[in-house]
Amino acid sequence: MKQMKILLAEDERTISRLIRQVLANAGHEVVGVQTAAEAVSNLETTAFDLVLLDLNLADGDGMRVVTALENHIGPTPPVVLMTGEGNIEADDPRKRRVARVLSKPFELDELEAVVNFFVA
Repeated sequence: MKQMKILLAEDERTISRLIRQVLANAGHEVVGVQTAAEAVSNLETTAFDLVLLDLNLADGDGMRVVTALENHIGPTPPVVLMTGEGNIEADDPRKRRVARVLSKPFELDELEAVVNFFVA
C-alpha cells in the first residue's frame, strides 16, 4: 500500500490523537492542525495527498479550508469532511471540493476504508 501524506484538521485533541495513531499505524504520514488558519497555511507550503477536515474548528468554519483549495494552483488533494452536524447543503458550491463526508461519530474501520479509497 502506498504511503500518503495526510493533513488532519481536527481541534478535539483526543480524536486527533486517535486518528493520527490509526493512520500512522497504517503507514501514512499525518500532519495534525487544530485551526482552519493552520490548515490553509500548511496547504500553501506542503503537498498533501488527502485532507481530513473537521467542519467545526477552533477558529470557526472548516469550510474556509475548502474555499482556499478552490484558489490553489496545482494538484489539489481530495477533502474528506468530518462532521457531527449532518451533511453540508446540497447547493453549497464548496461541496464540489468535498470528496466524502464522514458523519461523527464514525468507526475507525470506516475511517480506514475511506482513506484506503484514496490510496493510489
